[in-house]
Amino acid sequence: METLLKIIHFLSLAVGIGIGVANMVIGIRLRKAQDETAQFVRATQGVLGQIALGAIILLWLTGIAMWVEWHQMRADSAFLVKIVAVIILTAVSVDLNIRGARARRGQGQPPSPAFMRRAGMISGLMSVIAVIFAVIAFS
Repeated sequence: METLLKIIHFLSLAVGIGIGVANMVIGIRLRKAQDETAQFVRATQGVLGQIALGAIILLWLTGIAMWVEWHQMRADSAFLVKIVAVIILTAVSVDLNIRGARARRGQGQPPSPAFMRRAGMISGLMSVIAVIFAVIAFS
């Protein structure tokens, strides 16, 4: 079970970070896109965002399951920094997905490109911090 949890955890991490990088590149290229293309690409970013949120949920579930299985929690400062980074990353992802869902239902505007840029930078930074401090905490 431990091996399966780790595999799912690491694959979810790879999916989440990969989508983050892909959305960053897409966002940069989107500035030059025409209206029809831009609309299609924004919709694609929304789908990728949903997949990334799914990966974050899997990270939480497998992380908690591993903690329960091993009956230990390393609550040192490195672990706490990792958890704070993951909480911020999760909050940003949930916020973007809620804004996107509301916009698709016609209940609001999609996030502005400037907001998306900031959210992407925060998500990327929090992902890097979470990985670095996870390695420190569990080394």
